[in-house]
Formats: sequence, C-alpha cells, structure tokens
Amino acid sequence: MDINTGMKMTLTSMVTMANTAKTLGSGSLLVYGTPAMLLLVEKTAVALLEGHLDEGMTSVGTNLNVDHVSATPIGGKICCQVELVEIDRKRLVFQVEVTDDAGLIGKGTHERFIVQAEKFQQKANGKLQAK
Repeated sequence: MDINTGMKMTLTSMVTMANTAKTLGSGSLLVYGTPAMLLLVEKTAVALLEGHLDEGMTSVGTNLNVDHVSATPIGGKICCQVELVEIDRKRLVFQVEVTDDAGLIGKGTHERFIVQAEKFQQKANGKLQAK
C-alpha cells in the first residue's frame, strides 16, 4: 500500500439537467443536486486511491459529512478536491472542498475503509442467502 497523508486529487464536473436537484429528486430547483455533489466527492476519493492499494484491496465509503453551502445553476463548472488527512490502519479520512466559478459550494469530510474486495463482496452477497 502506497498512501500518505497530504495526497490530493481534484475532479471536475459540469452542472447539467441530469445532476440537478429536480432531476435527482432531492429538491425542486434546477441547481446542482446535493446527491450529485456527494457522488463527486466519493469519485474523487476513489480516484486518489487508484493504483495505491495492494492487489485485491479496494475502499468503501462509510461516512460523508459535507455541507452544501451554495447553489450552482445548470452550466456551472464544479471542482472537487479531496486531501487524505488521516490514516488509522484501514480507516482513511479525507478533507473535502467543492467549488464552482464563484467560490465555495461544499466542505467537510469523507471517510473510507480499505477492504479485501472479494471477501467484502461475498459477505454482502451472503445477505440475500440469509433470508
């Protein structure tokens, strides 16, 4: 495993009809939806870890604590930056900042756990067989 605190990753996205609050069902307005912002946060953290985990390992999101503090209309550009700020064995904590061209729209933290992919998937699949 080759991860260290201080690692950063940035991804961008455009606000389209597909990721508005109205389309996603999280509100009635044609502005960037909170579910879309949270998905971008997770995608950015996953992208940061890509190629840095041991073979057979992956990460799963376990906590999102992100405030959505400003609205962005259709056509706006969204920029999400995550920074790995804490490593506690298999628990990873990321500092999150999401901006648009006018400034800050989201901030907070995201937590992920490193897991063995096959074992995790088997355990999840076992839930259906337990019925």
